[in-house]
Amino acid sequence: MKQLFSALSLKSKGEPVEDSPVEPEASASLALNVLYEQLRHQRKYHILDLGPALGGNVDFFSQFSCKVYIEDFYRTLTSFDYLSPEDGVSYQAVFEYLLPYRRNTRFDIILSWDIFNYLERDEFKALIRHLGRFCHKGTLLFALISTSKFIPEKPTTFRILDQKRLIYETNSSVLRQCPTYQQTDLNELMPDFRVRNSFLLRNGFKEYLFARQ
Repeated sequence: MKQLFSALSLKSKGEPVEDSPVEPEASASLALNVLYEQLRHQRKYHILDLGPALGGNVDFFSQFSCKVYIEDFYRTLTSFDYLSPEDGVSYQAVFEYLLPYRRNTRFDIILSWDIFNYLERDEFKALIRHLGRFCHKGTLLFALISTSKFIPEKPTTFRILDQKRLIYETNSSVLRQCPTYQQTDLNELMPDFRVRNSFLLRNGFKEYLFARQ
């Protein structure tokens, strides 16, 4: 059995870079505020959260009429053994196994957080293709794309403080190379989504709200 996801395994390209632990910090989130204004509309929303289950985040969404599906996506990928593509198993098949939803399931909002920074291009494209099957026209996808050369070895935990602020919790003091996806890369990897909003932050991230076309 070989690990399918080279980018998501604990082995990163090159030697790990040691860094000092980073204290949790609050950061403004303009994209989250846009989602907040959307959620205030009087209708029911179906939300897919690809991050870990966090009580504070669940409480934040509980103030609205919505159903939240929580998938600790990174942990699932890195703790499960898969056959490699050379063994005839595609990325698409793996995502269908890990994220199985009914055919008529449609999400209004998807929170991917910073997971795309930990995916190779083929993995990224396959995940978007799979998620797109459960989106309708106008579904919003929230992502934080790093603009830094190096990122923590594991994804950051994002805790919602309020509608305008997130707490960043870095889960590793070891750094790995970041793919630093640019707008041209995102256009290629997410052909069925367009950028609705983008905000360049001072903390090395760029927030995106993509809308399904």
